[in-house]
Amino acid sequence: MHSGIHAGTVLLTQGDIESGRYDLIGDVVNTAAHLSRHAGPDQILASLDALGPHANFFELAAHLPAASGMPQARLVLGRSTATRRFEATSRRGLTPFIGRNEIFGFLTRFLSEAPAQAQRCAVVVGGPGLGKTRLLEEVLGHVGTERIRLLRGSCESYVGAEVLQPFLQMLRAALGIRADASLVEAKETARAALEPWAAQLGPNAESILALASAGADARGGRITVDGVVGDLLGFFTGLSAHGPLVLVIDDWQWSDDASRQLLQALLELPNGPHVILASRPREDGSEWISGAPHLFLEPFQGPETDFAVRRWVPQADPFLVARIHAYAGGVPLFIEELCHSIAANDPASFEARSKQGWIATLVASRLARLPPDEAKVVRAAAVIGNTVPHGLLVSACGSEPDPAIVRALADADFLFADPAGGVLRFKHGITRDAVYDTIGLHERQALHKRIEDTLLARSEQADREDAMEALAYHSQGAGHWESAAHYAERAGDKAMAAFALDRASAQYQVAMQALDRVPDRSREQSLRWCLLANKLGMANIFDPLSLTDDTSVFERAVAIASSLGETAAMASAYEWLGYMCYGFGRFREAVTHTRTALELARKLEDRRLIAQIEATLGQILAASCQYDEAIALIDAAISTKQQRSRRHGAISFGAAYALSCKGGILADRGDFEGAHACFSEAMALVGGSTHPVVNSVRNWIAVALIWQGRWQEAEQLAVEGARIAENTRSLLLLADCRAASGFARWSATGDADGLLQLRNAAEWMERRNFQFYTSVQYSWLVEAATAEGDVETARRYAAHVLRRAREGERLGEAAACRSLAKLAALRQDLGLSERWLRRAETSAGWRGSLRDAALNLSLRGELLAGQGLGEAARQTMMEAAEKLRALGMHWHAEETIRLVIGIPVGYANDQLAQHCAV
Repeated sequence: MHSGIHAGTVLLTQGDIESGRYDLIGDVVNTAAHLSRHAGPDQILASLDALGPHANFFELAAHLPAASGMPQARLVLGRSTATRRFEATSRRGLTPFIGRNEIFGFLTRFLSEAPAQAQRCAVVVGGPGLGKTRLLEEVLGHVGTERIRLLRGSCESYVGAEVLQPFLQMLRAALGIRADASLVEAKETARAALEPWAAQLGPNAESILALASAGADARGGRITVDGVVGDLLGFFTGLSAHGPLVLVIDDWQWSDDASRQLLQALLELPNGPHVILASRPREDGSEWISGAPHLFLEPFQGPETDFAVRRWVPQADPFLVARIHAYAGGVPLFIEELCHSIAANDPASFEARSKQGWIATLVASRLARLPPDEAKVVRAAAVIGNTVPHGLLVSACGSEPDPAIVRALADADFLFADPAGGVLRFKHGITRDAVYDTIGLHERQALHKRIEDTLLARSEQADREDAMEALAYHSQGAGHWESAAHYAERAGDKAMAAFALDRASAQYQVAMQALDRVPDRSREQSLRWCLLANKLGMANIFDPLSLTDDTSVFERAVAIASSLGETAAMASAYEWLGYMCYGFGRFREAVTHTRTALELARKLEDRRLIAQIEATLGQILAASCQYDEAIALIDAAISTKQQRSRRHGAISFGAAYALSCKGGILADRGDFEGAHACFSEAMALVGGSTHPVVNSVRNWIAVALIWQGRWQEAEQLAVEGARIAENTRSLLLLADCRAASGFARWSATGDADGLLQLRNAAEWMERRNFQFYTSVQYSWLVEAATAEGDVETARRYAAHVLRRAREGERLGEAAACRSLAKLAALRQDLGLSERWLRRAETSAGWRGSLRDAALNLSLRGELLAGQGLGEAARQTMMEAAEKLRALGMHWHAEETIRLVIGIPVGYANDQLAQHCAV
């Protein structure tokens, strides 16, 4: 026997003589079968998606090597010693306890102070996953058990759950009976524990003994206040008489009638126990315990989600946190599970992965319990989307939904009315996606078609821009591929015009996927696919950090254009393949592809296309530090574009970016006056536009200001850039700006938070294996880590910088080498220090960087001083200071002069400062 276990939504169909009465089909079934094939004899292989938060109820073997088509899975060896859900989930670690201060305070006072007779019971109410059990654990841990006797129990919904389960659990705990004790052991333990109580319990002692060892059925008779319930009432009454007693019961919504009878009887006792219940809301909205305070847990707000996410994914960027919050609806359990999924996998597609496994199964089981008329409305709403306009819901359902049904769905935690009116919403994306996946293909397509027809039937709806996204989505769902491609492209163009680049990217991908589904695609449609690839590149190039390093779409565009023999399409395809390689930091490949595009454009004698590709090639060569050719190409392209813009009056965002790249070259070479002239010209071209290229220009200005040592100006500009990047959801620019502002603040003041901000930004890049211009930010981190005495971090990021230098990106090479030279000098390894300094000098010379050359000279003076060659050090450093001052790098010049006159430089590491003082 060998078994494979996976969880999710399956499709049930009529079977046959081979498969039986019913047949199960779908990805979940196929995955389970795949796991079963990999399991050996007598093995159980379960996917981690299926186990979810219950994984720690089991003893699991180590991770298996990943196999094609198989999810992450573990061998199940047996049951663990965990008996409670919280105990099991806490084994993998807990999210910091946040956001429940008011309820926490109430419960601690409830247990610490003697409550009024009418308030001996408190009820914590919240939906699944909101943290009821965690709240109780924190409260009980804070209050302690020195002054009170605490007994705990829980209810279960399984058919096999015993009657009076929570109270029998507490009875056994009070008598010291282990959960795994045999019947004989339980009876012996109970008899010994009850011995001091024999006189007080009288004839009920034997009944209690039977209940503790064998359960409610063992006593016989009816379960009433006079029978089993009465026996337990007498026992807990006796416990209460010996001191403060607190009973805590989890999942009270699953309690049986006998448990409710016993609780009511306990609460009517004049000096009975204090009781805390944790429960989901009642379906009818009424109170669980009349007169008792009901404390309602709400989902996390944004800041709370941010705090929770960083427990599991410390390097999470703000946009990923926002996605998690929206998709999980602020539910702590879902947030934690999504974070575990992200930590183990690529964060780009956690929504797709969460559709499978235990979360989807939970939603599907809740859906299955709904009456048919309510389930029909939920499925129709899921086809429409997370936001469900009333008119479309009427169309999908075929009639006006009964208001009572809508109220019932709100009570069932599926759909909620938007306060603005006219719209229903799913509580979170997880629910909507899981419901959608339960709908069969034919029903799903029929619903999409019905909604598509409704949208098209509205007055002039087909030509209204506000319906393009909905039409694209429903055309795709209905299987109308050509219409889907048409509407998705128009929706993408609309998003591009508004600079909503993430939405544009998503729509262009939908259009391309739809064209891929068109049977016998025509030549024109293939060329349209290539054009969409170009548009996708334009949408993605401004934020490659949010993407995976995948150029396969653009490589395919090259292949399609080549197969069609369309030279113009080939030139554009090669240009965008090169540009995307550039965005991913693959500069050598980018140069090769872009030169091919330029050759093809010159064959066509298309001056506009030639100028465009020359500008692109110039930008790539600038990143590769091939400065002379880069400036020549950029200048030629800008001249052509300026002539064209004068004729057509258009803003050239491409020219603005090219100018910023030229400014970066001039700044690196120490011509800061020329660099700022380029930046000013670039900003004049884009004016007050909100296009992402504006922030790219600002970022280059901030880098130039940092190179000059104008820290306050750099920080101010970068902080403003970070604010804009957050508003425009540009992860690359946000990381760049936060790195720049953090480094500038640390350089000016030694502020530890500034350095932490720089580290976090670098980690965002490193976690995604991002390479675009990272030698700049990594060299700052090397410099800061060296000054802080953090040798390990300095070496690790210096390795990044040197790897980028091999790719041709040398902007941070000299700075990193200078830091390594300092570290070697501190270890008295003068030979190694000299080799690193010579490499820094070689890098500066190769790029023609007077800026780095002057800083190298300043360091040479410092190293001479460390060797006791004071006069040579003074002469060298005075020369360096003059050069720095001439370049406008006044802060660096002043720091060099301070060293000359013997005032320590403001490094955080005193040893390094003293070493560098002359």
